Amino acid sequence: MPERSQTDETPDGQTGNSGLSRRQYLQASALASTAGIAGLAGCNGNSSENNSDNNQSNSGGTDAKAQVPEGVQEQVETKYWHDWSNIDADKPPMEYTAKAGAALDPVTMEYSSEDDPWMREHALMMKRAVEDLGAPTDLTDRPLNQLYAQSWNTPGLEKMISMSTHGPDPQRGLDPNPLLMRRYKDNPSNYDNYWNPKLNELLDKQRQITGNDQKRQELVNEAQAVFAEDVGGIISLFSDVITAVNTNKWNGYVKTPGNGPTGDSFQWTEVNLQPKTDETTFVKGTTTSMNSLNLPWAAGGAEEKRLKYVYDGLFDASPDLEIVPALATNAEFADDTTVDVQLRKGVKWHDGESFTAEDVKFSVELYMENTSTSQATFYDPIESVKVNGTHSVTFNLKRPDASFLTQRVVRSAIIPKHKWKDVDNPSQHNPKNPVGTGPFKFENWDQGSRFEVSANKGHWMFDDQWRKKTLGDHAASGDGIDRIVWVNVGNVDALIGAVQNGKIDAIGSTLSNGQADRAASTSGIEKKVTKNFAPLDAKLMFSAPLIRDKEFRVALAKATDAKGFVEDVLSGRGTPGKNNPISPLTQWHNADTKEYGYNVEEARTILKKAGYTWDDNDNLRFPNGEAWGAFVERVQNGNTHKRREELGQKDFSKSGS
Repeated sequence: MPERSQTDETPDGQTGNSGLSRRQYLQASALASTAGIAGLAGCNGNSSENNSDNNQSNSGGTDAKAQVPEGVQEQVETKYWHDWSNIDADKPPMEYTAKAGAALDPVTMEYSSEDDPWMREHALMMKRAVEDLGAPTDLTDRPLNQLYAQSWNTPGLEKMISMSTHGPDPQRGLDPNPLLMRRYKDNPSNYDNYWNPKLNELLDKQRQITGNDQKRQELVNEAQAVFAEDVGGIISLFSDVITAVNTNKWNGYVKTPGNGPTGDSFQWTEVNLQPKTDETTFVKGTTTSMNSLNLPWAAGGAEEKRLKYVYDGLFDASPDLEIVPALATNAEFADDTTVDVQLRKGVKWHDGESFTAEDVKFSVELYMENTSTSQATFYDPIESVKVNGTHSVTFNLKRPDASFLTQRVVRSAIIPKHKWKDVDNPSQHNPKNPVGTGPFKFENWDQGSRFEVSANKGHWMFDDQWRKKTLGDHAASGDGIDRIVWVNVGNVDALIGAVQNGKIDAIGSTLSNGQADRAASTSGIEKKVTKNFAPLDAKLMFSAPLIRDKEFRVALAKATDAKGFVEDVLSGRGTPGKNNPISPLTQWHNADTKEYGYNVEEARTILKKAGYTWDDNDNLRFPNGEAWGAFVERVQNGNTHKRREELGQKDFSKSGS
């Protein structure tokens, strides 16, 4: 049964007065896509159908004057409310001011239509959620590289709500830290400025627990529960990964979670694929190109993922999201800060040189000394590396790190000492012929158009028995492919045309359900659908006073129809997120977290009880008078994670403010 809120009058699961039916919403989304998003940016869009009792203004209309209790400030500005060890800036990169009795300024929102094929519709769904509360919006469609660049912009988000899908990097399915620790106060990726002291304490404890997964699981479960109840973000859904592939020419596709059968974050399809014809070159079409051949100092994205085909890490992640050996065959904690690692014997670099423990030590020390960008997750907790023999190393850690043998070692990439030791400036180095130990050898790269690798058939991944053990029912036996070619195709329509006419063998990016159906209308092309562990995260900027009010966050969560979006827009090809970033696909998921449910009427009731009002045009206004004093109290440090009742505040809907 859905949980009933203490202040709600109807069960959470019921559908309230949303202003538009789902069918009308889909029609509105289609019209918006045709007209362009600019026509919607900055408009209120509130429907007269929202005229319920909850919409009656307590302020007497649009001429409300600020009424401020004695000793209470008349306005609250966006600012840094805490001392952030990772932020060196005077103020956040956005301005938003709450004023007593004033109509809300537009809630600024951003997304990238390049992120997923249905991101525009999702952005419109979130826009509607805000506007159903009576608040105006300003929605921006940004280039994807700009949107993700904010992950390096520690001063904070530029918009109050920023929507993006987390990447399907293997470590995100293996350990809770890649998604939970970004909400840790001193994490450089905490760019939504979120800090919940209780959550911070839980995250700090769990990340130091080694050798006791049960105790760590208990803390991780509690952390998920705290985040979901607090609405630390709007985790709307886990979208299925959909693509289209040629099955007439190839078999052995592996539907890896988060990655699908053709993504670049995992390599299981490419090492398992078997040709049905004489062709042995597998061609993947993509819309993203590589920028360099320098993996350790890659800025993420295509070059980092594709170069992982050339280089190995210490461990890998299986299609069942389990840790499997790679360059390391075994690793264990000798104590809380000492990790002993046994390395695989008989491994050769692509130029014929032998791989040894010295390569591991050299790689880590080079990354540390020159601040490798892509390898920071791996080397960050390492204090030093000791070589114990030709195929054995010991990592001495700065601190206990529970995720070292999951997230960090899987994220690792080892480079050859004999090729890099004389490089003067590693961060600017662009190898003409990258040499790794990986399952594929570098052949050619034409920037912006083409990347080619050939199979390293001596690699353990090409051993039938090894794949049978690791891939289970997914495994296909045979000689495999000889070569992979990535070709950059301009857009999705061109990708679909290319796979239909045989110019490419598979689409290497995500399609919508309709796009995949269109591609699969050609004989020999099949739609492939895989579940996902990477959530779509609508991040909230917690330096903004409106976001700091938990009453508004809870109302926003209840106004967000994630379940309806999955059913109506994604045709059921996804899983609602329930404000929990940890996927049900992983062992770390807590299924018993707070779910507020979709009900716009209840959401508006929450705001009304908190002292918000609406003018005669249904524009949401900040609380006034005594209710303004309550709002200011709620946004202060120590109170932003508490509901109105916890602070002893009255129900302002029962009397004038």
